[in-house]
Formats: sequence, structure tokens, C-alpha cells
Amino acid sequence: MRVKLLYFAYARSVRGQAEEVIEVAPGTLVRDLRARLETALGPAVPQFQLARNAAYANPDDELQAGDEVAVIPPVSGGSRLVGPEPVDLGRLVATVSAPDKGAISVFLGTVRNEFDGRPTAAVQYEAYDDMAERELAAIAEAAEQHYGCRIAVYHRTGTLGLEEVSVGIAAAAAHRQEAFAACREVIEEIKRRVPVWKREIAPDGAVAWHGEAGPSSEQGG
Repeated sequence: MRVKLLYFAYARSVRGQAEEVIEVAPGTLVRDLRARLETALGPAVPQFQLARNAAYANPDDELQAGDEVAVIPPVSGGSRLVGPEPVDLGRLVATVSAPDKGAISVFLGTVRNEFDGRPTAAVQYEAYDDMAERELAAIAEAAEQHYGCRIAVYHRTGTLGLEEVSVGIAAAAAHRQEAFAACREVIEEIKRRVPVWKREIAPDGAVAWHGEAGPSSEQGG
């Protein structure tokens, strides 16, 4: 039976194509396909994840004819695109660097000390992790295809103090125009569609979710 494979980011570069249809035997499990892909991709794409029909796959799932399996390589030092670890700019840049890329544009979103005229001491970020991961991967893939570039992105969660980095993006392209444009498109799409919410914490401890009318009397957090 046939299944379609989708390759993202540098997994696509290793395979030399964005997708392919392969034959697998009836009864093949996701873990069996993974073992096959580990051989095909080699050490150039370590710790990749598999998504089956747009959802992360369980190793014991049995593949069905017509399944679409995405190979999701690691980004920002690991396979996660969202998490509590600090944004590592060096790793983002290293992920996208390549001999044919003459320009790397970087965007860092940081916590500022006010919002809508209200003083802010810290910000809490909360995400619907699985959906946010999927959306970030899709946004990066779309920008890569549109601008012929490589994208690395990571969004931090948890409580961040002033000037701490909440989101990091690196875009590498042959020329600066594409790198700048790709970086801007990614952050605009993140703001528009990725399920990450932020709560401003005032110096007096009052809090307000972004979009609320103002700080509540809830303290701490």
C-alpha cells in the first residue's frame, strides 16, 4: 500500500524533495517507518518526529493506505518549537546557516516595560503546545517555500522578566531582501495564528491577559 511522506526544513534538503509516495507493507507500524527513515536520512536529521495526518504519531499506530506522514526535524537544539527553555540565538543561526545562504536575518521579541500605557514588570506566556508546534512548523515551511530560505523559530513559555527573549526567528536566504521578508512574515503569522497567550504582570502584582480591559486584582502568578 502507498503512503505519502512530507519533508520539512533540512529534512527536505537531505532528501532533495518536499514529498514522495512510498510503498509499505500492510500492517506496517509508525515505528517501522521511522526505522526506515532513520536509515534514509542518516545522522544529518537526528531526533526527528513523525506526524500522521496532521497529528503527532504514536509509534504503535498502524499505517493505512493513503496516510500522509510528515517528517519534522529538530529546531533550536531539539525537536520542540515551543517550551520553557531560553531562546538560544546561536543555535537558531547555526540551524539555518548554509554555504549557499549569503544573508541571515534575525528577529527577537523581548519583554518591554509597558503595554497600552500600563507599566509591566514581567509577562507570562502560555501555549497550547501541540497546536502551537504544528502552526509554527507550517508557518516556517510556507516561508521557506515562498522565499527559498531556511527558517528556525522558537517560542518560549513561562514567566519572563523585562528584556528576556520570548520568541526567536532566524531566516537564511541567498540575499538580504528575502531574508528580511521571510523573518517579518514569520513573526506576523505567529502573532496572527499561533495559540500563545500572554499575561502582563504589573509592578504591584496586578495581572491582565492580553486583550482584557485592564489588570485584575489577582496577585502573583
